[in-house]
Amino acid sequence: MTMAAVLPTTPARRVILAAGLPVVLALIAFASYGWVQRAVSYLASQTQVGYSVRFSVPAAGGRARVTTGDANLSVRAGTSRQIEVRGHLSSSFARPHFSYRSTAAGLALNPSCRVPSGTCLLNFGITVPAGLPVNVSDSFGDLDARGLDGTVTLSDTSGDLTASRLAGNIHLGDTFGTITASGLSGRIQLDNNSGDIRASGVTGDTRLQDSFGTIAVTGLAADDVLASNNSGDITLTFIRVPQQVNVTDSFGNITIVLPAGTTAYRVTTHDSFGTTTVRARRSPAARNLITASNNSGDITIVTQEQPPPPASPPAAPGGPAQP
Repeated sequence: MTMAAVLPTTPARRVILAAGLPVVLALIAFASYGWVQRAVSYLASQTQVGYSVRFSVPAAGGRARVTTGDANLSVRAGTSRQIEVRGHLSSSFARPHFSYRSTAAGLALNPSCRVPSGTCLLNFGITVPAGLPVNVSDSFGDLDARGLDGTVTLSDTSGDLTASRLAGNIHLGDTFGTITASGLSGRIQLDNNSGDIRASGVTGDTRLQDSFGTIAVTGLAADDVLASNNSGDITLTFIRVPQQVNVTDSFGNITIVLPAGTTAYRVTTHDSFGTTTVRARRSPAARNLITASNNSGDITIVTQEQPPPPASPPAAPGGPAQP
């Protein structure tokens, strides 16, 4: 019987073993972690635990105020004189926790998931009495509101805020999410910090403020508009002649698009390091004021071009018809 000779352990082989062993162990650990992670994800998708809730509470103090932390909220107006709540909660492995508190300060929703991995879905539909002042705030979920009238205040922190068909005294605020709004009328204020502000179909005096996001508003029909930003662009497109527009930025571009027509504007601009372009009718005696101030971005103020006249129909073959 022949036995293979054992290679001697030389200093070079010791160095190779010392350097290679940690690499091999790391590869084994990485592969094991990936397998465990996939296994946990699969089990989480197969073991959803959920339930629904439904209840109503009085609108304390003649207003509808609702707060929550981690849930997605959908807010609508209804005919009931109470705040009605419908929700569905689900998470992986364990039943989500939910409690609420209704006091003179308003309704506080407290949902949470108890597991560190898997999915966690916390969704609530809120119906508020039509016509009452509405104040709804969320922290980490998305907030969607439609068809509300009166005094409406909506705020979010890290989730997106979507609003449509709101009328009255409107204040929408976010910190790190995107504000998307359409069909707003009344007195409007939209505030953000690091997220964008995107709005369309806005009617009424408007205040817009952002710090690091983009402000873009189309279909703007307002007499008085005030917009400010720090490091993001501002674009305002008007469909009605404004009386006073004041726009301030520092490191973004300013673009103001005015309605087509012969209206003259008294335009004042100040730009430190950017380029200024004004292609609108100007008059120092005009009653409509446009003020734009920037530091390192461009300023562009233009009038929408008139649409071209419709093309004449082509003549019939052989020349014009004879009477």
